[in-house]
Amino acid sequence: MIRVPPNELNATSAPWPFVTWGMDAIDLIEPTASNRHRFILVAIYYFTKWVDVVCYKAVTEKVVTDFVRDCIVCRFGVLESIITDNAATLNSDLMKDMCETFKSKHKNSTACMP
Repeated sequence: MIRVPPNELNATSAPWPFVTWGMDAIDLIEPTASNRHRFILVAIYYFTKWVDVVCYKAVTEKVVTDFVRDCIVCRFGVLESIITDNAATLNSDLMKDMCETFKSKHKNSTACMP
């Protein structure tokens, strides 16, 4: 039994627009799409819970930074922070350089251990 007193749940939310986005890649979808795309990049805007999804044949560092620039920054404006998991393509030097250019913070979520 867990002997921890109950606490209130804290929902993840953003206090004002363009503060926080969350992003992740979904690997190897089967069957492939009609254009042979097998990977999906997903970005969630925490203020309105807007979801932006694009599929690709491969997810590379360049694809990720182009997705952030074209699908998030160019459409919604410069973000304050972006939260990703610890995947190598999401934590590349290109991503770090882009975040420095836009003066955004890049944060990693905690690893999920089953």
